[in-house]
Amino acid sequence: MGLALYLAAPQELPVIAWDKANPAFHVIRLPKGAESVRKHFHSDYVYYAGSAQGCSCAFNYEHESDSIVELRNYLRNALICVSEVEMFSCQTGAEQQDTRHALKTSPEGIAGAEFLFKDGQHVVIGPGKYSEPVTEAEKCLQRVTRSVPSPKSGCVSLSAGKRADFSLSAQV
Repeated sequence: MGLALYLAAPQELPVIAWDKANPAFHVIRLPKGAESVRKHFHSDYVYYAGSAQGCSCAFNYEHESDSIVELRNYLRNALICVSEVEMFSCQTGAEQQDTRHALKTSPEGIAGAEFLFKDGQHVVIGPGKYSEPVTEAEKCLQRVTRSVPSPKSGCVSLSAGKRADFSLSAQV
């Protein structure tokens, strides 16, 4: 038996079809035989995520490969539209089992070499607050792009000034 990885979100996520002739990372609508996995999710939109091997096993043991990087990137993009993505990992055919493990992390968290999807694990993927510490470059970007509050006492009223006279008078 191989690893099966399921994703769920509060709205539709992009589907990436499985192509047997050109196997690659894919996210497909929930297969009919795996309907029992829905019990693990709060969201109605449920998908199966697989690697180039067809199953989800490569997400655990090929952290240097494209599979986990593509999953990480897919989750990053999904989090642009939704606040979180739920995941459930289990052995293929064991979707009805109870949740044994639960954690919150980020797309970067699952891509770390030390991370492994466990059998019966519910994972909530969220943005930033579950992420690893930001780099100095990211901190600098946050400082530069942060909105600067305007001083309360030095506010300028755009309507308080004298209005210009825009009447056209013919000068002869």
